[in-house]
Amino acid sequence: MEKTYLIELLSKLSSKQMRELSDFVKSPFFNKNESVEKLFEYLRVSHPEFKPLKIEKELVYKKLFSPAEYNDSFMRMLIFKLTELSEKYLAYSEMTQKPTDESIYIAGNLLELGLDKNAQRVINQTEKELEQIRIKEGKYFLKKFELEKLKHIIYSRTYKATTVKDKPDESLLEESNYLTEFFLINILQRYRYLLNKGQTVNSHYELDFLPHIMKFLENDGKHYLKDITISLLYRQISLQLDPSDEKKFYEIKKELCNDATLIDDEDRRDGATVLVNLCIEKGYEGRDEFYRLVLEIDEYLVSRNLYNRVKGGYFDSEMFMNIVTIALRLGRVEWTKEFIDGNYKKLAPDIMENIKNFTYARLYFKTRELDKALLYISKVTYTDLHMKINARITSITIHYELGNIEEVLMQIENFRKYIQNDKLLSEGHRKISSNFIKYAGSICKARYSPRVNLAELKKNIEDCEMVNNRKWLVDKVSELMQRKQY
Repeated sequence: MEKTYLIELLSKLSSKQMRELSDFVKSPFFNKNESVEKLFEYLRVSHPEFKPLKIEKELVYKKLFSPAEYNDSFMRMLIFKLTELSEKYLAYSEMTQKPTDESIYIAGNLLELGLDKNAQRVINQTEKELEQIRIKEGKYFLKKFELEKLKHIIYSRTYKATTVKDKPDESLLEESNYLTEFFLINILQRYRYLLNKGQTVNSHYELDFLPHIMKFLENDGKHYLKDITISLLYRQISLQLDPSDEKKFYEIKKELCNDATLIDDEDRRDGATVLVNLCIEKGYEGRDEFYRLVLEIDEYLVSRNLYNRVKGGYFDSEMFMNIVTIALRLGRVEWTKEFIDGNYKKLAPDIMENIKNFTYARLYFKTRELDKALLYISKVTYTDLHMKINARITSITIHYELGNIEEVLMQIENFRKYIQNDKLLSEGHRKISSNFIKYAGSICKARYSPRVNLAELKKNIEDCEMVNNRKWLVDKVSELMQRKQY
């Protein structure tokens, strides 16, 4: 039973959830099979480790149903039933933890039974509960929309057009207005994600409806921008479409990194991630002030425990590496070491050591402890797109500083082939990496060739639109220029 979905699911539940699931399984409303209850109570004792020897199907069957002969079909049926119950418990638990959802279902059923006054009472109470919510994100407007639908049923049943006083008023628009706000928040969040994905990996999406939404918000739908969530989403997407308005970077950062801005944590984190990626693009253009902005954003997110993509999940690896790289770039060496040591265990177990090795390689490279840097970078495996780029560049710079020029040239050639062949690389990543390879190769050749115009090479690097490790490249050319003066 060790590798079954049931065991995988149960192992993820907390002790509190297991107690609740026990009550759920024992309830005759949800389960009338005593054998399923027996199986759960047996497994519950082994939670959360579920040692393989204790949960072998044959052993479990013998413990529960001895002296009956083992019946595999029966055992499989029990496992299936308990799995089904466990999933239903999750759905039930989710709904009961959100009382307004439960109330909306109750009001709807009361209306179906013709108990309109009681339904109205539940609706009124639910509206009061919703108004207590400080952060009004997409789900809030969806619930308001659902309540307006229920209110409209009551209105339709009781409305009589007798006098001019009975003329319908603006309140009939509430249902469609709430639905529009729900739609705008969700579609803009999705477009923001897709635009960001297109920037970070080689992908392009036809967002046919986006121009119409942006135009609507700029004109007839301008009043929807009074909602802070919609306003921030609109401005973030505007910046993604045209990152030339640099004032927006600081305006958006100020709002996202402010606890007084009442937006959902997930939306705050996603918005900050988009802004960070746009800032890094500016950094590749040689604008160091945007690297400082990135670190300020990431420090805020870490201080608010918003360092994971999923609530309660592991530290996001890209954010972790960005923090280390940029903090070292800004000279915060001791702070960086403390950050790595204090946070690397929050990374996913399967990548924890790899990212620790990479970030320590960067740290020791910064402190000029090159043998240590080489030791750590040699342990790094190229697990994903970002590591494939950053680890290669780090390795090239370490070997150059150690004077291993033949190794550098070999790694440059391998890096070149990787860039040519990896279809996942975005145009931005391809450009900054290709430019790094070009200039790193030129610097290597310049060490042995007096014909290379170092002043021109330095200017080309400084003027290059986008290149990785621009400062290091410029520094290496400057060193060669000083050497040739003597």
